[in-house]
Amino acid sequence: MKLQLDPNNYEACPPYNEWLDEQYSEQSSGILDILGYQPRPSFVLFSMSPDTYEATFADFTQQRQEEIKESVCNQFPSPIAYYFYRFENGYENDLQRLHLLRDTWESVIDILHALAVAECRHRNIPVVDPLKFRDLFTDSVVKRLENIEGITSQLSAAGISPSVAKISPAATLAAMRELNQSRNAFSHSAAQSEAQARSWISECYVDALEVLASLDGLENIQIVRYLGQADVKTLRCEIFRGHSSTRTIQNIKINDQQMLDSARYFQQGQMLVIADGLIFGLRPMIYFREDGVGHTTRLCIFRKTRGEVPDRRLEYEIIGEAARHEEDRKNFATEINELRGLFGLEVE
Repeated sequence: MKLQLDPNNYEACPPYNEWLDEQYSEQSSGILDILGYQPRPSFVLFSMSPDTYEATFADFTQQRQEEIKESVCNQFPSPIAYYFYRFENGYENDLQRLHLLRDTWESVIDILHALAVAECRHRNIPVVDPLKFRDLFTDSVVKRLENIEGITSQLSAAGISPSVAKISPAATLAAMRELNQSRNAFSHSAAQSEAQARSWISECYVDALEVLASLDGLENIQIVRYLGQADVKTLRCEIFRGHSSTRTIQNIKINDQQMLDSARYFQQGQMLVIADGLIFGLRPMIYFREDGVGHTTRLCIFRKTRGEVPDRRLEYEIIGEAARHEEDRKNFATEINELRGLFGLEVE
């Protein structure tokens, strides 16, 4: 995943070449023009001064990493942004920092998985083997990655271009699966020491950062809690973007088609995602919990099912708190039964 140069291949790192071209354009206020011939500045540098071409790569990587970090912390959905910000700025020791990197990684997969399941339910496309209903309610990172790939594949086979595939194309999902399999830091092996934690962070940090860079489409989705409507085409929503826990409430304009397609989600207690011009309901994969006085809202990410009939429950991880929260499964009967229907199962 790490970007690398090849002194014998100009095309080895296209992002670097684009960055060099932009630097020249900004400094010269124009394009390089030699009697009508307009070569790429990066190619000129590669051809005429390979040492400079290689030496400047360090500046590119440093600037790129800072831009990626700023984007994730300020523009990504809040579960990812929160854990990544703490990984960068809010850790007390390296063992804690390693756990925060794991939490960031799992949050990426959680958001993509919730988006895939939500779109599948919204589209009402029948689901076939090898996907299983029970596998949607899993705490396995590996299985959630498989679910994302399976849902994407089946929606595509039905002639639909899934939102999650635009954010995380097949190549990125493959890279995520490979990184999850090959890096100890994401295997939940227990680090025994600060030194081991530092080693594991060093081992996978750059690759994890490159995955985040390839998921820049996450900047363009909105995870929101429906609060009401100012009018028929204006939703009043709480927005969950960036690392800050400060409550943000905004009006969101929707069009006639969105109103027609998604009106059933516009009710109290609904968590929504707005992606690629579409609006889906995220329950039961993502929910929320307010504090006692209603000043702060914490997102809750589904982790596992608990209990037996008649006391079946869903367990959630509360983002920003070292705690779990349980909800009665019956509170999500509509969503669960719609998902069961996709698999040809009877209602609960």
